[in-house]
Amino acid sequence: MKMEAILKNLQHLREQELHSNIAKICNLALTLGEQKPGSFSIQAKNQILLYYADALYQMHQYLQAEHFYRQALEMRKNSLKKSKNHKINDNQSDIPSDVDIKYKIHLCLIALKQNSAAKEILQTIPARMLTPKINMALGCLYRDCGMERSALTCFKEVLKECPLALDAIENLLKLGVKGTEVSSLIVDLSSEVSWLNQWVKAQAQMNAREFANAIKSFKSMDTHGLLKDNTYLSVSMAYCYHYMCEDNKAISILQKALRLDPSLVAGRDLLSTLLAESGTKDHIQTLERLVPSMDTSLWQCEHWIVLGNYNLATKKYDKAAYFGQQALVMDRTNVDAYLLKANALLHLKEYSMVASHCTEALQLCSYRYDIHKCLVECYIQSSRLREAESVAINACRQLNFSAHGYCLHAAVLLKDPMASSKTLRKTLEKAVSLDKNGLTTALPMLAEYIMSDQQYEQAVELIQKHIDSHRPTSKLHLLLADCFVALRKDEDAFTHYNLALKLDPNNQKATEGLNNIGTSMSVSKIDSYYSSMFDGTSYQTPSSTAKNNLSDHEADPESDTDAWPAVADVSNFD
Repeated sequence: MKMEAILKNLQHLREQELHSNIAKICNLALTLGEQKPGSFSIQAKNQILLYYADALYQMHQYLQAEHFYRQALEMRKNSLKKSKNHKINDNQSDIPSDVDIKYKIHLCLIALKQNSAAKEILQTIPARMLTPKINMALGCLYRDCGMERSALTCFKEVLKECPLALDAIENLLKLGVKGTEVSSLIVDLSSEVSWLNQWVKAQAQMNAREFANAIKSFKSMDTHGLLKDNTYLSVSMAYCYHYMCEDNKAISILQKALRLDPSLVAGRDLLSTLLAESGTKDHIQTLERLVPSMDTSLWQCEHWIVLGNYNLATKKYDKAAYFGQQALVMDRTNVDAYLLKANALLHLKEYSMVASHCTEALQLCSYRYDIHKCLVECYIQSSRLREAESVAINACRQLNFSAHGYCLHAAVLLKDPMASSKTLRKTLEKAVSLDKNGLTTALPMLAEYIMSDQQYEQAVELIQKHIDSHRPTSKLHLLLADCFVALRKDEDAFTHYNLALKLDPNNQKATEGLNNIGTSMSVSKIDSYYSSMFDGTSYQTPSSTAKNNLSDHEADPESDTDAWPAVADVSNFD
């Protein structure tokens, strides 16, 4: 068969996307060329190398593909040196240029997790030959290695030719460019695309940590005739709610997005994190339904995180850590992957690894409360109270001195025997005053602190004032009932124990209190109980109580019988 016929058939196979067939033919043709050096021209051999490399790339054989791309590139360079006109003698438009080949080499290197080498190959392309896709790739690589100024230049170059490159816009905003400046780069198009300016405004507010304003901007686009029920907007709003620690709203929005698009990947990782953190029976059942059933070769980072969080919620911590590592192998920039592994390792008491993973996660996103909380718990459990307080104080700053930040700081002060009672009470009162919607554990913490000083009437006044203006919880009714027992108001205590059980039938302390009214429950026992809350015993938050009530037994070897890598093996993946 003549070489022209081989090339013609290779082109036809390529059009039909028969990649494995192309790879076999190219392999045979190259061997033929070695046996008969004069059987085809340099241009023909170069084209066969490129067909071969393209086919291998499509077959996910990236190492081999890179090798043949480089061979083709080197052959072109040698051909140019030998050519008097410094031009390859071919008129075939389907033969890629050097720039295209270098871009394909970069794609192989990205797939092989060799980002530094990928950046270097793209940097060899002259500035005048940089296309939008190459500038976009370079911008992402510069961003990931901390070269922010170079990244900004690349993303701006992309927008000059492609003003609707939304990823470039998002990256500019994340790197600190003002929304007005970004809008000026796309001013010619924004007048024709009605939603574009509002979209840029919402993204700018989100990256400036103006989450409430960002939600308003997103909602203004979520209307009929515009972008109603768009899943991308929904996921963005959910992240804003999560950053504001309104996780129930975030869960609701993400669940709606998944109902609209069951194949949606974006936001699955966050949803699984929030469901696992909630720990309620319904949420764990929802989490179980999120676990993907397709072959693992098709999984993305988010799918591993979903499976990991399900194992975390069901107390299979070794597996959760392993799946968290699998997610990190696929994407080292996913915050939920770091948080999943850190939470699993926290239960396994691998404190140094927890601290390391939380620190890396905070470098990626410094304003997520759940990361600060995990790191604080790590330091508290390892008796490093000074580090815990330092992290909590930093969390207050990063969370814009919100109720959750103060609540986290107070949780550390409660564990510190050297902490000033005045500072502790002031911190708790500040948290309560900022918690307008009752989203934190600040009020029960303050009430218990007051009760530990036997100031029961003051505690009653505080709790009743809160119940009058907020939705009551089982925990608050329990505390109120305990106060009434201490004040010898058994009828009021009976009422509130019953209300506590009505809101949470599994509230064991309310059941015990109800049974002990007028019999064995004495003031001295109540004093002893609340004093112990601040003598080194851990404070049980409503979320942790829900988790403890999930199952009547802790994880044991029988509940996790499969052989999985030990913690030491998991750490080696790093």
